[in-house]
Amino acid sequence: MLREQMILENSSTKYIGFLSRFINFLEDVLDDAWCEDIFVDKNIYDNRPIIPSTIEIDPYKCSYEPEESIKIFSSQWDIDVDIAIGKGYYSLNELYFLIPSIYVESLHYLMKNYASKTMINEREYFLAILFNGKGFLVEGEVDHVRIPFIRHCLSSHTHPSHLPIPSKRDIEAVLYMMLNRGFLHVIETVGTSLYIYRIKPLSEDDLIKLRSMESLNNYRDFMSVFKSIESVRIEYR
Repeated sequence: MLREQMILENSSTKYIGFLSRFINFLEDVLDDAWCEDIFVDKNIYDNRPIIPSTIEIDPYKCSYEPEESIKIFSSQWDIDVDIAIGKGYYSLNELYFLIPSIYVESLHYLMKNYASKTMINEREYFLAILFNGKGFLVEGEVDHVRIPFIRHCLSSHTHPSHLPIPSKRDIEAVLYMMLNRGFLHVIETVGTSLYIYRIKPLSEDDLIKLRSMESLNNYRDFMSVFKSIESVRIEYR
């Protein structure tokens, strides 16, 4: 049987990939230069999903000069726009919420349509956006989908029910994404959607808790630990 597959690459997927790289870049500068915060100019938000050609950032209360950190980590994260130290407006912490917002604006209804398909044929569908801004959607098996362990910044998959209760395999996929500095996983049903996403840099304590979850099998235990992690938010929508 020929299963459905789709390559996705548009302004929204490119923006999600860029924003994911950009936030990780800012996190590394923040950590390396010992800054309290980094502010970013309005272009990153107001022109979405268009990627601006120049972004001004304003590192705030840094113990070390941030210029060298900016140079090193902009190359490491392939930040292919001009970064200038200037006037910032949005805090780094505000940027995390842009990723689920762009998903809702551009990909949520696509996955809701596939959730309806799942209710009919019982096959799950998986969507991933890679850090390079390219995405793919694949059709899985009855009642499950083999989630590929490829480094990605955003993923979403459908469930054949009205409630987005994660399985053991789903938990493993979310942990893999988070531990590899991804940002958002969504479980879509014809009813409620479950959003699990980062809202700040992962602390050492957060990483320990995430790794401890690899041995969990129970949905309630999983949700209990996740809710105790300050840098992660869980929302039903």
